[in-house]
Amino acid sequence: MGVTGVIIFLVIILAGGYYIYTVNRVGKLDGIARNLAGEIDTLLWDRNHVYEQITELLSGKGIGLEEDLTKKQSLGLGMPTAMQMATYTEQAKRWNRLLPVLEEHPELESDEDYKRLRERFDSIRTDLIATGSKHNRAATDFNSYIGHPLSGFIASRKTKGERAPFSVELAEATAKS
Repeated sequence: MGVTGVIIFLVIILAGGYYIYTVNRVGKLDGIARNLAGEIDTLLWDRNHVYEQITELLSGKGIGLEEDLTKKQSLGLGMPTAMQMATYTEQAKRWNRLLPVLEEHPELESDEDYKRLRERFDSIRTDLIATGSKHNRAATDFNSYIGHPLSGFIASRKTKGERAPFSVELAEATAKS
């Protein structure tokens, strides 16, 4: 094998190594974003569950609620970000409609179960903001990486498209309008 053959062999090895590295990097960045999206799904489920516990507590105390405030929300796992945002927006709308009822009953502030549930409900919001922020960084990293020709080609072959951001603040603003 001559010098040309060695050079061609090295180029093929380097190109193959770069291709393998790029495939792994696309998979890794996609996995990080998917895992964080899964955490958002879990937090949405948790928040919905705590909301239901609060409405059950209120009903148990004889506080009348409109039917749509106690209606079970349909949730999914593996939701795309747009669906997660819509789910959170719906949760925020229901919460905004429940707040006046809670304010009409200051005696709830002395109820330990209510205080515990309310603190958990609020802490899940904080967790959603933190996880959403991590997800957005991961989505930005993934989107930036697949913006390059080879990684974009690999991502499209693996049916991995761009990741959308998740924003609690935007969802809550949408709920108020």
